[in-house]
Amino acid sequence: MSAGSPGELAEVIPDGDILASREAGGRFLRGGGMRVLAYGSGLLVGLASTPLVTRHLGPVDWGHFITVTSLIFIVAALTEGGVGNLGVRELSIGDDASRRSFMSNLLGLRIALSLLGAAGAIAFTFAAGYPSVLVEGTALACVSLLLQGVQATLGVALTARLRLGWLAVMDFTAQFITAAFMVLLVLAKAPLLPFYTVAILTAGVSLVLVTSLVHNEVSLRPAFSLSGWRTLMSDSIVYAAATTLGIVYFRIVVIAMSLLASRTQTGYFSLSFRILDIINGIPWLLVASAFPILARAARDDDERLRYALQRLFDGGLVVGGFVSLCVIIGAPFAVKVIGGAKFDPSVEALQIMGAGIIATFLVAIWSFALLTLRLYRELILVNGGVVALAVALSVLLIPSHQASGAAVVTASLEVVLAGAYVLVLARRRPDLRPSLRGVPRVGLALAAGLGVAAILPVHPLIAVAAGGLTMLAGLLALGALPAEFLQALRRRPAG
Repeated sequence: MSAGSPGELAEVIPDGDILASREAGGRFLRGGGMRVLAYGSGLLVGLASTPLVTRHLGPVDWGHFITVTSLIFIVAALTEGGVGNLGVRELSIGDDASRRSFMSNLLGLRIALSLLGAAGAIAFTFAAGYPSVLVEGTALACVSLLLQGVQATLGVALTARLRLGWLAVMDFTAQFITAAFMVLLVLAKAPLLPFYTVAILTAGVSLVLVTSLVHNEVSLRPAFSLSGWRTLMSDSIVYAAATTLGIVYFRIVVIAMSLLASRTQTGYFSLSFRILDIINGIPWLLVASAFPILARAARDDDERLRYALQRLFDGGLVVGGFVSLCVIIGAPFAVKVIGGAKFDPSVEALQIMGAGIIATFLVAIWSFALLTLRLYRELILVNGGVVALAVALSVLLIPSHQASGAAVVTASLEVVLAGAYVLVLARRRPDLRPSLRGVPRVGLALAAGLGVAAILPVHPLIAVAAGGLTMLAGLLALGALPAEFLQALRRRPAG
């Protein structure tokens, strides 16, 4: 184990090229599973804070809190410009000699863009006529925006070398620190504004940790060189546009709610959106962990790429279907625990959005597939169309249907985007067109699980368990579980 490794979570990189080895898939599954476990553990820790925070702030201030975090998320996506995925790809396929120069330019560019984005975010709050607490909260959140940008940029070195165990540690640490300080603020009966400072502390700790892990692998000194940035941007500007548009569409609905709906309805939607947003982290976390493998396969081995994408698709159907079942059936319990009786109207919105979760898993898979294949212009067209659709549907449905209308918009966008991605892939790379053989089998198993869970007059948690077991039995009976995933999880690492 490397010095300072946390026991069995250590990710020791052999002298050989892990991305070119047969062990890469197994390491992804084990490391990806570890990240999901850490993410889930962090969510359990969050259950100790989020219900306290929502009850403490109430629907209006909670809506304000989520509005600012969503605005900062959009700004982060715009300023990130795909540099994280670009960095993973370049560090996965480049040689050691180019790593330090590349990372220096990447760091400098990310810092400059973050500062520019922070100015734009604050300007937007004034233009939108937001209350002073939202303007001040946005200013505080911009500090965390800068710290998170640097931390995320350095973190690509861990992803590129499949050091996923350390990423799992960082995921959990961030969740734990956030939960702990949220609870302290609630106990101190703090007003809304101090809650925006928690992200600054969390980002600072994460930055210190990732710096200690990668300082021997990449340069930590940002390069503020226009010539270096020009070279980087000339290679990545189309990639950045494609990636950015694929991120911001999901948050546009929250901003639209803050402008088109009542403050109370915005609070109701914000709770359901927050629950969904946490859950949606799972598919993106998993597929991002597989990105180095996809990038290397796209360069060296089309057959391996086809195999990997098919397995991700099959697994995404199964896991996405199961998570969708859990959200739809468990929504009343989740809202009651996290928000309390004041947030009861959030249940309907959460159930509507839960129906689109399986599409979110597919969106994550196919977006990374298109990025891997450098189909940037196609991504720009599709993602740009979805952004326009998000605005149009929000204007059409939110004023009349409020939180429920926003939920319909959110779920619809995921379904449309998943379908558009796979159509583009099938047209440009017919050899990578996914086999749909497992779709009806997973659909039948999911329908059986939902049916059983819906008719049982029991507590939602028991209904979720019954529905999940029914779905699992259906998957096994229909042969819909990807056998390769199970075999890889049981395989011991080589050496």
